[in-house]
Amino acid sequence: MKSHKIMQQLALTALMAATVNAFAGNNDESYTPKPFGPLGGLAHNETQSMYDRGDWLKIRFSGSLGKDFFGRALVQIQAQAARHPELLAGHVAPVFIPKWRSIGPIAAQIAQNGIAQNIVDSGRVNSILPHPTDSNTVYVLSSGGGLWKTTNFNSNAPTWQALTDAGVTTSGGAAALGSNPNTIYMVLGDPFDGISLLGGYVQRSTDGGNTWSLPLNLPTATTSLDLKVDTSGSTDTVLVATNGGLYRSVDGGISYAPANGISTSMTVSSLAKTSAGWLAVAYAPGAASSMFVSTDGGANFVPTANNGNGYTGAFRATLAVGAPGDKIVYAIAAASNSDQQDMFRSVDGGQTWTALGLNGRAPVNPNSDQPDLNVMHGQAWYNQMVIVDPSDTTRNTVYFGGNLSTVKSTDGGQTWTVQTNWLGQFGLAYTHADAHTAAISMANGIKRIFYGNDGGLFISDDGGTTWNDRKNIGLVDHLTYSLATSGTDASSVITGLQDNGTRLRINGSGVFNQTSGGDGFGVGWSQATGKAVIGSYVGNSIYYSTVAPTDQSMWNYPTISQDGCHSNGIDICNAYFYTTIYTPTAAADPTGGVFYARSFHELWRTANGGASWNSISSTDPNAQGNSIRAADHVIGVHPTDGNRIAAAASGRRVRITTDAGASWTTQRLPTSVTDGFNSNVAWINNTSMYVASENANFQSSGCWLAKTTDLGVTWSKACNGLPQLPISKVLVSPADPSGLTAYAATWIGVYKTTNGGLSWDQFGAGLPVVHVTDLYMPARGGFLRVSTYGRGIWEIPTPR
Repeated sequence: MKSHKIMQQLALTALMAATVNAFAGNNDESYTPKPFGPLGGLAHNETQSMYDRGDWLKIRFSGSLGKDFFGRALVQIQAQAARHPELLAGHVAPVFIPKWRSIGPIAAQIAQNGIAQNIVDSGRVNSILPHPTDSNTVYVLSSGGGLWKTTNFNSNAPTWQALTDAGVTTSGGAAALGSNPNTIYMVLGDPFDGISLLGGYVQRSTDGGNTWSLPLNLPTATTSLDLKVDTSGSTDTVLVATNGGLYRSVDGGISYAPANGISTSMTVSSLAKTSAGWLAVAYAPGAASSMFVSTDGGANFVPTANNGNGYTGAFRATLAVGAPGDKIVYAIAAASNSDQQDMFRSVDGGQTWTALGLNGRAPVNPNSDQPDLNVMHGQAWYNQMVIVDPSDTTRNTVYFGGNLSTVKSTDGGQTWTVQTNWLGQFGLAYTHADAHTAAISMANGIKRIFYGNDGGLFISDDGGTTWNDRKNIGLVDHLTYSLATSGTDASSVITGLQDNGTRLRINGSGVFNQTSGGDGFGVGWSQATGKAVIGSYVGNSIYYSTVAPTDQSMWNYPTISQDGCHSNGIDICNAYFYTTIYTPTAAADPTGGVFYARSFHELWRTANGGASWNSISSTDPNAQGNSIRAADHVIGVHPTDGNRIAAAASGRRVRITTDAGASWTTQRLPTSVTDGFNSNVAWINNTSMYVASENANFQSSGCWLAKTTDLGVTWSKACNGLPQLPISKVLVSPADPSGLTAYAATWIGVYKTTNGGLSWDQFGAGLPVVHVTDLYMPARGGFLRVSTYGRGIWEIPTPR
């Protein structure tokens, strides 16, 4: 998420200056930002936009998604699968049905983030499961791309298979193997982004991931950070750490019940089996965490003695032992403000602890990124990774990962050596930033260390001295926010990825090279000329190029104004975490230089490919109803008339101009049609448009899409056949002059109408059940291209 080049050229401290409530006066969507949100945020401890990722999601959904939403989502997923079983991923569809094709990102030849590196990344990894006896078999659970498996891991280019594309979601929380390594236990729902389709459900496979049980509901849980299996008995005991307490199965994952002694109002962040029993870290909202222990296999938990109060001041924490039943236990922990609290060590199974005092100490090889042992920095709520070497009988060899670096100790935490750096600097090996999980395998006599982070999977066979990133090739699980395609070269694609930058494909392959680092958000590419290209970072930080930016030097980065609140003219003090970019059609912009963006209350336009921006809002952008929504695709421009622009506003409102922003009207959708939280506006013709919604919290009307034929004076539902789930974007087909054909990107796939929204059907076969984030079709049709949050980019042929 952090880019040195951007950080050097943008005074992002200006983004902290504003304290304006983005939705003042709109009680149905008001939210006052906090300094740091619990659901997600900036990686790498950089200065953040006024809203971090967690705040942004709260604005969008008025809080984390609740169990009621997940229940409704599961019903919708199952209903759609029953309605169109021939379209499910993994099924053989009839030949006359168009089929989705994944186009990557499969690999990269170079990643550039100030420093250029020949590396390959994939999406964020939450669990790594090496087979205990076969070093060729490895499972990887990604946060948005589901569970993957390879049976030839030792080869230079392992073949990866997606195991959960045909399941109910590709969003993964945690997973573990059972006593039989063909048995996999998995809890659904990524714990960090807050936009999981399903969270707090568990599944089991007994055949190596080929088939799965129906999802079981953990009633009080919506996220999970850990899942562990006790394989010591005749039947597996499964423990699931959730934000709604601790759940336990004593029948090998067939049924689950809350464990006693840990309230379902508490979050359990980590589990470990020690000499004292099963150890758990749990905490109530806003309170410090406590250690709990069970001596009866996880049935009942009580607080540990914690003699001397050695474990103190900690919130989220992660436990590690070298092997189940060990006396020596390590814990890394966050403080209340999300800074690193400390690392703690126990020699009696977790009953008593000693704080190691890492924050005030230095590694033996300090550098400017890691001058001390504050490894997690200000993101200790997010990046936590610790693992103990099981081959060291003293249990003194420990690996610790956080924000920019990973470190290693061979003396029980007394001294530490920095082993890796997020940019491969200082003579250190490269592993991507933001560590989340790790594993050590001794299968076939090969000692192998696995790290999982925001950039995927990293392997060391020499104790952490060197690291291999090439195993990421073929893991198509990037968290993709947006995509754009050159209007003059359909093979050229640019995309924005969570913590994997802005990436470019120029040769029609699955190789997407990173040309700017950090979080890549909105992107744009001129349709008339194919020359102007735009990428973006957090908080309206927008960079631009006049050629396909195959190298980071081709990007022009903006200049901050003297007031510290404008970047090439655009407001960055009142900016959302997510930077939205809208590209008009060639007919609406024959110059190829026009793009649009938004801030809290204003719409912005550039006519020179991003070199300068001007507000096109009304004279009073702070007036009631003029708050722009925080969704990704809130801007819509008429397909042939660039003067007709609309934006999704708060409180079910839509702002509309027909004279390029000289004057505006504000229309409000009735509650009988939609409950609001507008996410996208798509023009059909001079007077008609669709307005989509992503109200994930509640929807009494059960409709997520509205239509007007009189510029918003009256509205009707246009959702027949659509799943009752959020819609990210609607695209009216440019290849159909009648305007009757349109496509909808939903949280479970793509839907199509050919009758102007009177009815919709799921479109295409083979697309996983995944959140579709963006849509693109060339002016003459021929194909539809989509981005997804976890399964990369796909395309499908369409009629011209």
